Amino acid sequence: MAEEWDVHAPEERDGVRFTWGVWPSTRLEATRTVVPVGCMYTPLKSIDGMPPAVEYEPIRCKGAACGCVLNPFCQVDFGTKMWTCPF
Repeated sequence: MAEEWDVHAPEERDGVRFTWGVWPSTRLEATRTVVPVGCMYTPLKSIDGMPPAVEYEPIRCKGAACGCVLNPFCQVDFGTKMWTCPF
């Protein structure tokens, strides 16, 4: 007997649930799909093996009206330890 596929395994592993288990492989299949393809994502799901979050408060921009946080899109000068807000 064939082994059954656990439909809940991807959601338990990644925190992502799709309306379908597979994407339509052709444009024709996509047009014949009755149920829309959708996704629910759980961003705060704890995942085994994931490194811990940093243990300090976010570094925020000191601009008066800006609430930007240091992120991968900021330019950082490691020599002077300063960063430029992209906004």
